[in-house]
Amino acid sequence: MERRIRLRRSGDIKRVYDEGKSWAHPLLVLIVRPNELELSRVGVTASRKVGGAVKRNRAKRLLREAARHLYPRLETEGWDVMLIARPKLVEAKEREVEEALASLLNRAGL
Repeated sequence: MERRIRLRRSGDIKRVYDEGKSWAHPLLVLIVRPNELELSRVGVTASRKVGGAVKRNRAKRLLREAARHLYPRLETEGWDVMLIARPKLVEAKEREVEEALASLLNRAGL
């Protein structure tokens, strides 16, 4: 993903967690919050519940790749989106992750 569309600052991420609305799926959790920008930004995280460093990195790679494919189809601009990996994500295929993310984005109205 391009650097300008990544959600990186801890203050921005904390704001999404505190003020955002969330939707859950067995593979991941989606949290969204409007921002004042002309573009949507995406952040990805995986806790230790997902597994060791290798599994967490794989989970984050899968989420970033799914977000990269679906980013052009986001209908609205000006959203901060956090993607949180769940333990089952590590065993999922790329296509399954993309479908799960697309489902959550549809439910969120994005």
